[in-house]
Amino acid sequence: MKRSLYYFSLKELIRSAYLTKSIASTAVIVFLGLYFAASFLFLAFNIDKIMAESHPGLDVFKAFNSIVLIYLGADLVVRFIMQSLPAINFKKFIIYPVKRTRIIRYLLSRSVLNFFNLIPLVFLVPFTFDVVVHDLSPFSVLAWFTGICLLVLSNHFLSVYLKWRFHDSQSGFYVAIGLIAALFAVDFFEIVNLNEQFGVFLDKIAIHPQLVLILSVLPIAFYALNYSFLKNNLYLDSFASQKGDTRVRDFAFLNKLGDYGKFISLEMKMIWRNKRPKNAFIMSVFFLLYGFIIYKNPGENKPIPDFMLFFGGIFMTGLFTLSYGQFFPAWHSRYFSFLMSQNIKMKEFLQAVYLLLTTITGVYFLVSLGYAFLTPRVIWFHLVVSLYNIGVNIYFILLMGLYSSRPIDLDKSAFFNYQGMGAQQFLVVFPMIFAPIALFFLLKLGFGVVAALVIIGLIGLAGILLQPLLINRFAIAYLNKKHKLISNYKKG
Repeated sequence: MKRSLYYFSLKELIRSAYLTKSIASTAVIVFLGLYFAASFLFLAFNIDKIMAESHPGLDVFKAFNSIVLIYLGADLVVRFIMQSLPAINFKKFIIYPVKRTRIIRYLLSRSVLNFFNLIPLVFLVPFTFDVVVHDLSPFSVLAWFTGICLLVLSNHFLSVYLKWRFHDSQSGFYVAIGLIAALFAVDFFEIVNLNEQFGVFLDKIAIHPQLVLILSVLPIAFYALNYSFLKNNLYLDSFASQKGDTRVRDFAFLNKLGDYGKFISLEMKMIWRNKRPKNAFIMSVFFLLYGFIIYKNPGENKPIPDFMLFFGGIFMTGLFTLSYGQFFPAWHSRYFSFLMSQNIKMKEFLQAVYLLLTTITGVYFLVSLGYAFLTPRVIWFHLVVSLYNIGVNIYFILLMGLYSSRPIDLDKSAFFNYQGMGAQQFLVVFPMIFAPIALFFLLKLGFGVVAALVIIGLIGLAGILLQPLLINRFAIAYLNKKHKLISNYKKG
């Protein structure tokens, strides 16, 4: 076994049928990569103007250093959510004299070559030559640049360790979020100004380049953590004996609601016990915090724009409907043929899905009312968009479900997983989010804000009142297409 493991990995990739089966998914990933690269490049050449507005009177270099810690915290969360773990099918190497330590070194070194480590360079390289080189000596520039790269690499190995350590339980995500939130609170309440202190340390590296040796300890330590963990767990038996969450959640209290409750219980069990739908639900909860980003007062005498209130409302109260509903009924593709062979009423099944999405939308609406402390107008905007989500968007989800054609593996993560994705899932965003926004804009232009909200609210209310009739029509349509759906899921 003198050949490099990289050689076998490349051969496996080239010979994989996945390359020819997922051209659309690859195109989407390439597009997103180019988009973020262009965004970081634009930011690199305009950072001086941005810093001049956000940190008036402060040197651009020092201002940038003062926000590096914020970036690292956000980067750690994003990495934990979206970065894939390095993987290798090492069963094939069992009959060869390949040491486990060699496989471990390969996994860790291969993991360095990923998007999240390369994209900061798109910003750092032009920023260094455009701003940093003018004020520092070449040796100081090299030390500072190396220090930033070491911090990015430390974040990488830390996120990989957290994912290895807490991959099944997902508790590592909450630990990381809690730790970052605690550090943010310490800085926000000015107990200790962490951003400023961290920025001062980076400033000192430019003055005393030898201090960069301190930062070199971090990636080495986190690499050692990963190495130790893999060395103790890289056994076939350990992976074969892993067990998922054995705690049973039957949601038995829903059975008191009759047949509707049983179907809702089925949906809740499916969401809670499987990674992909559970991740969709968790992310929709976290996006309720999105209002803190977009509901910013632009000035003392300027209210929050109507467009932002409408967009924020329809996004926060309807995100679960969008992220979960766009794959209905493909969530049940694994056992859809069995489900359709049972003595169930399609109308009750669809009614249960409608009630579940309505209930979650209502809960999100109540939670989002907390933003009323920023402006009371949030109450009316969020009420209207919630009615629209319940009275229009849920029906649109049921309509798109009639044309579902791709099965979904529930056990796979939702992040960078394009299984079940097609043109239908990409296009559903436009009528569910942008159509009501366009409608609001046109009505506001013609009749004013109040009239626009009233009309959109009445449209949603009409859909709610017509629910028995519309659900009955959808039930007939699903019964007529159930054999087609079963065939689609078996072919997929």
